[in-house]
Amino acid sequence: MDDETQKLFSLLDKAANEMIANSDQPTFSYFDTCEDVGLFIQDITNKAKNGELEEISKLWYIFAPTSVWDDSGGSQEIANEIFELINEKHKPE
Repeated sequence: MDDETQKLFSLLDKAANEMIANSDQPTFSYFDTCEDVGLFIQDITNKAKNGELEEISKLWYIFAPTSVWDDSGGSQEIANEIFELINEKHKPE
């Protein structure tokens, strides 16, 4: 696994934990709560860590500017770093 992918996984773990910690806080997206967002990120990250790297493209829609992450009040620094990495190698077709 290359350094960029390891960095992405680390950032995604932080992002999932941030959302899960916000627990039942509502989000202005198709997810009901921040916890739901975090669990989705966690699920996709685990699949990718187990070799299903194509799953990462689903997270593009979470971290794209003015998307789910922003609507959930997540850290902009984390989102920007994640989006840059996903947009570079895992942008959906």
